[in-house]
Amino acid sequence: MDSKVSTETPHGNLALVQQLYSAFARRDIASALSLLGPDVEWGEPDNPFNPAAGTRHGHAGFLEWAGIGRESEDILALEPKRFLLDAESVAVVGYTRCLAKPTNKIYETDFVHLFVIKDGKVVKFQEFFDTYTAGEAFRLEK
Repeated sequence: MDSKVSTETPHGNLALVQQLYSAFARRDIASALSLLGPDVEWGEPDNPFNPAAGTRHGHAGFLEWAGIGRESEDILALEPKRFLLDAESVAVVGYTRCLAKPTNKIYETDFVHLFVIKDGKVVKFQEFFDTYTAGEAFRLEK
């Protein structure tokens, strides 16, 4: 199946992002990769306690991020609530609840995910969320 989605309209971009969320929900990394450009930039805010923090590049960087995420946290809820569209991007406002595996602490936060799309592929992803709350969940007590 060709996973390239027509992005001639903002609604095509929305369909692409919805496919990506669906792939994540199924834990289908191969399908997720098929929706990303080869030089995708994938970023989370820097935080010294969050193991997945930082920006990664390309499919290898995405796979590194996904592997760190699999090892370090369980996503208990990921709920996109609002989609904002323009010709080349989709912003998603939502809520997430996660378990930080190293500490067994749960954190909850609202998020904004920004997807930039070019030629039917996601070329940039940036996540914005409460880094303090997430960092505290990962921080080991001394």
